[in-house]
Amino acid sequence: MEKQRTKVNSEEQLLQARERSLQEAKEVNAMNAHGKVLGMDTFSWINPQIDILSTVIDSLPFNIIWVGNHEQIKNCLELYPNIIKNIQTIIVQDETILNLDRKLINEIENVVCIEGTSFALEFVKTMKQAKSAFLFTTGGANAKRQKENFDQFISLFQ
Repeated sequence: MEKQRTKVNSEEQLLQARERSLQEAKEVNAMNAHGKVLGMDTFSWINPQIDILSTVIDSLPFNIIWVGNHEQIKNCLELYPNIIKNIQTIIVQDETILNLDRKLINEIENVVCIEGTSFALEFVKTMKQAKSAFLFTTGGANAKRQKENFDQFISLFQ
């Protein structure tokens, strides 16, 4: 009887762990819509594929305020420079400099580099604007913590 109960508990725990992993995978690989935050349509995306990210940026009907990691922003703009026309503001959250061709940088209205997700998100408050989209992307080792900071930030406005 005791062995059977242990076996059922182990199977249950395994099923629950698998379910949690699947849920986390869905959240990580998909863009999430968060409704209006500071009057802007707001989206987040952990570990976006650069080609899909550029397609989404290109298809959004509003100017975009993008808070993201240096590497994601750099790679996306270098590989798909045509999306710059849709970006009003870039806020780099993990570096104090955007290592990007000056010609590309000059085409963007606002470029801000701030080290720290919380500081970058606070800066978004000064950039808010009607008929804009707010895009938050993150990736790498600190992605989960950065996403938690983002979730906490947007909860203040919903």
